[in-house]
Amino acid sequence: MELVVDANVLLAAFLKEALTRELLLDSRLKLFAPEHLLLETRKHLKSSSSLRKRIHITAQELDQLFFLLTENIETLPQKDFAAQMAEAMKLAPHPEDAPYLALALELSIPIWSNDLGIHAQKKVKVYRTKDLIKQL
Repeated sequence: MELVVDANVLLAAFLKEALTRELLLDSRLKLFAPEHLLLETRKHLKSSSSLRKRIHITAQELDQLFFLLTENIETLPQKDFAAQMAEAMKLAPHPEDAPYLALALELSIPIWSNDLGIHAQKKVKVYRTKDLIKQL
């Protein structure tokens, strides 16, 4: 199954060990993301001391986990889905959701997100983690 993975899913994998991590590593999933997902997630993990405290791992372990969890995510630069950004901006509940929607529109695949706002639009199918578990 091919999916665009949202940042909230990747961040959840750092906070909870079980299902989200397993799904990110599941060979049945082919995951895509806008290039900035990895940059923004890494920046957020490094700069948020409260988040690092909740994760309870060393900086080295964080780097190793980041590599492991993102190894199967193919990132694409915005130029590859720029043609869909105008439509995505109309659909997006928040501007930061637009790149995920644009990439999903470009690739004609669903999004994996636990963000309730992105579920409100009806043009792109969105799976929550619990939906994926049922699907697989």
